[in-house]
Formats: sequence, structure tokens, C-alpha cells
Amino acid sequence: MTPSLPVEGTMGIRGACVASGLAALLAAGLAAPAFAGDEDPEQAPAEAAETGEEEAESPLSGMFQSDITNAYFFRGILNERASLIWQPWFELYLSILQSDEGPIRDVTIGGGIWNSIHEEETLAEDDPRIWYEADLYPLISIEFPYAVTLTTTYYWYKSPNDAFDTVEELNFRIEWDDSETLGRWALAPWVNLAIETHNTSFGDDEGVGIQFGVEPTLYEWEHERYPVTITAPLEMGLAIENYYEEDNGEEDTFGYFSWGLGASVPLAFVPESLGDWSASLSAKGFVFSDALKRANDDDRLYPVVMQSLTVEF
Repeated sequence: MTPSLPVEGTMGIRGACVASGLAALLAAGLAAPAFAGDEDPEQAPAEAAETGEEEAESPLSGMFQSDITNAYFFRGILNERASLIWQPWFELYLSILQSDEGPIRDVTIGGGIWNSIHEEETLAEDDPRIWYEADLYPLISIEFPYAVTLTTTYYWYKSPNDAFDTVEELNFRIEWDDSETLGRWALAPWVNLAIETHNTSFGDDEGVGIQFGVEPTLYEWEHERYPVTITAPLEMGLAIENYYEEDNGEEDTFGYFSWGLGASVPLAFVPESLGDWSASLSAKGFVFSDALKRANDDDRLYPVVMQSLTVEF
């Protein structure tokens, strides 16, 4: 089949939301000062300040990121690859439970919005013509021992310029921060299960797909103010049911494979009062299945470059 760009676009938003958005699970503890039995409680705060103790952080945190890219793919499906593509997104988090012991170490709830704005006015039917996609999503993240995290997210993929009908999808993503366990050999593995619940992003029927990947750190250049981290992300997407289906009813289990390099550096010149700023640059190559090759203008391989500015607070 030759899928329409609206269908492809909704798939791309999901990946961007999940791939990026869930990367930051910022939690803060609410700790009351502890007093010794014979200490004067009124003097404790002053003593804590003198010893440099930090005040309890706010349980509220967030992230804003601005991405600029030459092409918009997600899960191997082409959305747009002409002219300027700007994809800003914002997420807000609230930590509602923290513990150093037990089966659950952290519970965070939140939500966000992800956008794709195209100079090409992709499939625009109404104003604002450049605003191709705007997706809303709530999420809940639960951290278990050994830094294993399960994030559940529900997406509404919408098109402000009426390029496609709204699609809804439920995602379950498991990530393992294995940096403390494996040290320099850490892989940062993850797996995501995507279940379409209303309309579809590819083909005719609502489908189920799975994506998984790793992002090992290849090199870390240590610097007091501007350390640079270089990673090598690898990702694969597979169909479970009706995910990469074609017009003749056949389906490719394999969807796409991507590999790449990424470099990031903190922007230490920005005052801490304005949050933690960082910049990154990444380049990826995609290999597509036969079904996606036909849907992606007969491209078997395609490079994607993205530059990002991130603010965490």
C-alpha cells in the first residue's frame, strides 16, 4: 500500500514523545530535618545552613526541548523530509512517592505536548498551515529496584492543520539504567509496546507494535564545565499485529532498523537559576522493510540529522 502522510505523521509523534519524553524522570524527596533528642529544634535550621545542608527540593520538575531536523521519521514511516522541520516539546512531572527501600522506589505522574511544525505545510487543509501535529499525553512512571522503570503513556495525536484524523495509542515502556551495574559497559536498554486504541497510524486496521533499543556510551571527555558525552543509539521496530500491513493484507514483521551517533554537552554559561541547559547533535541511518520501502518513496536507506536544545528544571 501507499500510506498517506497523515497516517505516518501520527506514528512519528509517538516515537518522539516516548523516545525523548520519558528519558527524564526527575524526582525530588521531601525530607524533614531530623533532630537529636537533646537538641533545640529552633537552632537546627540555622545549624543545617551553617553545615551547607541543602533544603528539600520541590517534587515538581519539567523539561523543554527544541529539535530541528532534516527529516521526520518514526518507527520507519516517512512523515516529511522537505525544508525546515521544527519539533518543540514540553513535559511536566510531579513526584508523588519516593522510597529507598521496598519494591517501588519512585512514582511520578506527568504530561506533555509534542509538536511538529513544517515549513513545507505538509498536507495542510486548514490554518495554521505549518502546524502539522500537536500531541497531548498524560503519563505515569514507576521505578523499581536496580533502576528499572516502567512508564505508561496515553497519546492523542492531533493535527492542527487537519492533515490527518486523531489517532489514540497506549504505550508501555520499560527502561533500565544499568550504569551503576555495568559501569563503562552500560547499554541503557529499553523496550516499548505500542497499542493503537482509536484509528490507525499505518494501514487499515488498529495494530500493535514493539520497539526496542540500546544507547551505549562510547566516550566521555571530562571537563570541569563542558564535559562531552558521545553515544551510539541502536533501535529496531517490529510488528506484532496489523502494524506494517499492506493493501493486500500481508504484513512485514520487521519494520525498520536505525543506528547512529550522538554528542551532548551542558551549557554551563547559563545561570543555574534558569535550569540545566544542554545542547546535542545526532545523526542516524535507517534501513526499512519492503513494506516501508514502498511507503517511503522507495528509499531503502535514509540519513537523519537532528540538533537539540534542552532545558531541565
